Amino acid sequence: MRKRSILTLIAVVLLFSACFDDDDSENVLMVEATVRLLAPPEGCDDYIIETENDNLLFPLNLDNEYLVDGLEINIIYDLVDGVTHQCGRIGAVPSIELLEIERE
Repeated sequence: MRKRSILTLIAVVLLFSACFDDDDSENVLMVEATVRLLAPPEGCDDYIIETENDNLLFPLNLDNEYLVDGLEINIIYDLVDGVTHQCGRIGAVPSIELLEIERE
């Protein structure tokens, strides 16, 4: 009888643990964006990403194959709290970690 109770308890715990998702991925969306090289004096002499709604973001992990000015991409990213990149007259640009990237 005790074995059956323990097995039932384990089954219930496993069942309910599958219902909880610790990942915030339901809030993550793929965004259309463009890779830009911001040259001085206005820019930071570095590649940034401009989203479809004109936000500028500094990717911490942009692969060399995407270092093409004007390249249109789709990205999923995570904002890196408290980390910015200084871009000339533009000022501080929020840093991001790219979770997914694909060419359009």
